[in-house]
Parts: sequence; structure tokens; C-alpha cells
Amino acid sequence: MCLLLRIDISRDCLMMYFEGKPPANQFLCRAYLCQGQLESPQSFGSVEEIEKAVIYFLKAIEISKVKPRYHFLVFNASVLYFQMVRPLLRSGPRQHLVPTLTQVVKALEEVGEQDYSWRAQLMMHLVECLVDAGKGKEASSFAKATSDFIESHIPDLYSKIFSLQVKPLFFCYVLTKVINSFSDVVSGSGKTQLGSPLLDKVLQSAVREGDAKVMQAVCASQWNTCLPLLQHNLRRNVKGALLKVAQVLEDTSSVQLEMRCQVHSELAVIEEEEGRLEPALLHLQRALLLDERGVHHERLTSALNLLQLRGTLYQTPSSTEDQAAMLIQQAKNGQPQEEVRKRRPMLVNAGLTLSPDAFQVVLDADSTSGPGGVAHLSAKAQHHSACVEKVQGHLSRQGAGKNDRERVKLWAALAKTARKQEVWDVCRAACRFCLLYDDGRWKAPKSDCEELSS
Repeated sequence: MCLLLRIDISRDCLMMYFEGKPPANQFLCRAYLCQGQLESPQSFGSVEEIEKAVIYFLKAIEISKVKPRYHFLVFNASVLYFQMVRPLLRSGPRQHLVPTLTQVVKALEEVGEQDYSWRAQLMMHLVECLVDAGKGKEASSFAKATSDFIESHIPDLYSKIFSLQVKPLFFCYVLTKVINSFSDVVSGSGKTQLGSPLLDKVLQSAVREGDAKVMQAVCASQWNTCLPLLQHNLRRNVKGALLKVAQVLEDTSSVQLEMRCQVHSELAVIEEEEGRLEPALLHLQRALLLDERGVHHERLTSALNLLQLRGTLYQTPSSTEDQAAMLIQQAKNGQPQEEVRKRRPMLVNAGLTLSPDAFQVVLDADSTSGPGGVAHLSAKAQHHSACVEKVQGHLSRQGAGKNDRERVKLWAALAKTARKQEVWDVCRAACRFCLLYDDGRWKAPKSDCEELSS
């Protein structure tokens, strides 16, 4: 088993062992258990990746349950199986575990495994999987069998199960009563600021209890409480609460991956605003690992790239997009009290980097220099129209590149930065380039409701 630390050597050894067509004994079972661990995803894998690894555990179970002296390997395989599929034990993915988990539960029953608490835990998970899979009759029947099993073998577990179900509701009830008792707080934002430290105390109590389900329920409440405060001028106030939530969810190996991903993403933003680039990078990397469905992959990857650029301000990036991103970031980092004439050149350079052929022309369209008068106003209008027309061919001259999404984000960032710093001509010009991409090239994915109605 120590060879699992050296994956390459382990794979070669197992391949040589399997090629020798070994007999069906405990050594073959152990080899299957090792192979299953080697096939396990490095992070939170997909259903297909986990099912591929689980097959080897099931092979070990089928061999070891035949002879009584190998029955202990059935238990070992069930533990490894549970560790492997635990990320899927949540609403949605767990429906795919019905066949394999059923096989594991039946195998433990066939060998007469004496660890009844372990069997009961797996049986309760199987009930949830059956319900999630829409198999109501099977779930009802197996729930009755699970209840009878617990009653006959571990009756003391009844009170524990009841406490596990009631405790989260009790925490929520007490918390609601405490928050509502503060009648002097009227505004919703005031309640939010008050509720965060109260939830922090409840979370500390849950940690002392050592109940993972309760801790995760309180973390979810804390996260929902922090959401209204995740604004640029308020979010630093909830940094401590989010750090505790992230740590508790990490310690309990929570399968609430979406929430964990968002918590780390927000922590990265807070750390970046405070100038702590290294912790921000770590949070973004963790968020990418937790984004198993890739919903936030593009946003997180872009943020990670920008953060890495901030750490290399004295090096010139190779790509045009990175050069523009660095200039925009440098403009953001400028002192607020600086005059517009000092901030403007950097923003203009960012625009010229993205569009050296048209950006300056579009800027000239908004030029207000020169004398007044009707004739001059007419000339200015004609000049404005001619300059604006120059931007229309920008995308065709740019070519069908694969970085359109990145470029439109940079134009948007340039427009927002220029607006914030009141460099209005750059802001208007950047907005014109943003609108060029509003040509239907990207379509938002249909929601579940839209797909059902169509």
C-alpha cells in the first residue's frame, strides 16, 4: 500500500501482477483495492470518473465474500467505496449510486458484518439515493427494512437519528428567535450585520458538538447572511466569518461544493482588495478545484490570470490581452486623488493595445477642441460620424480569434475603470468597442424551465 505514494511504480507493479493471471485470493482483492485508489480522481471527479474507480472495489467485494476468511476485505472495500463516492452523496448526483451502493449493502449483509452502525449508515444513504432516483416504492420498502434492522440490532441509534434530524431545525429556530428579539434594529442591513456574529456563535457551538450535518447547515445560513454584505465597500466586514465557514466546510469534507467554491471566490476578492496576493491566489486555486461542473471556470480562470499578472508588474506579458489587462490594473491601483490628466494616458494605452488601428480615431470623435459656430459644429458632426464608422470594421480586421470573450471583458473593464476615474472620452470609446460584440455570437444556455416548455 505504501507504493500508492509512487503512482508510476504502483501502476507498473499492478499491470505486471494482472498480466500474470493471478488466482482469486486475498492478494487479488488487495490488488483491486489498490487499483481502485489509483483510478480515483485527484480532485472532485465526475460521476463517470468515480464509477470507473468503484468497479475495482466491487470486484474485490465479489471475490472476498465467497470465502469466510476473506470477509474482512468486504468491510475494507466498503470503507474505500464510501470514501470514493462521498462527493456524490448530495441531491442530484447520488441517484447514480443506487446500483453500486445496493451491491455493497447486500455484500455486507451476506457476510454477516458485525459493525451494525456502519451497515445502518450505508442503508440510510441508500434510502436517500433511491428517493433521489425517483424510486419511491423501493425507497419506502427499504426504509422499512432499515428501520427494522436498526430496531433489532442497534436500538440506541434511534435517539441519535432523531437528534440529528431535529438539531439543525432547533438551531434555526433559536437563531430566528434571537434575531427577531432585537426590536430596535429596523433596517434589513442592520439585521444582517447583527446576525453574522450570532451565527458565528451558533457555528462555534456546532463545532463543539462535532456534528457535521449541523455544522454544514449553520455554514449555509452564515453564507446566506453574508450575501447582502458582499459589496465592494462592505465585504471586508465578513472576511472573518467567511474564513471560518471555509475552514469548517473543509474540515468536515463537505459535499456542498458549489457553496465552498463561491466562498473561496469571495475570499479571493477580499484578499486581493487588501493587497494580499498570495492568499488570494490560493483561494482562487481552491475555488477552481471545487468547481466540479465548470460553471465558474471561465470567470475563475480569468481572475486567476489577472491576479498572476499583478504579481509580475515589472515583466512585459507576451500576449496583447495580458498587456492591456496589466495597464488597466495599474490604472486601478493609482491614487484616487490623482488628476485625470495623470490617469488618462494609462487608460488610453490600454485601449491602443487592444485596438491600435481604431481606438485613437474613436477618441478623436469625441474631441471638443476648436472654435464654435454652426459651420464648425457641422464639421465636428461629420468628423464624429467618420471616426465612429472606423470602429465598425474592427472585428473583421481582428480576425476570428478564440479570445473574443477575453477581449470583450477587457473592453468592459476598461470602460468601468475609466468611468470610475471620470475619464469620460475613454469610457465612451471603450463602450463602443464593447457593443461590437453584441451581435448574437454568444447565446445564454437555456434554463431548465425553458427546456421543459420548448
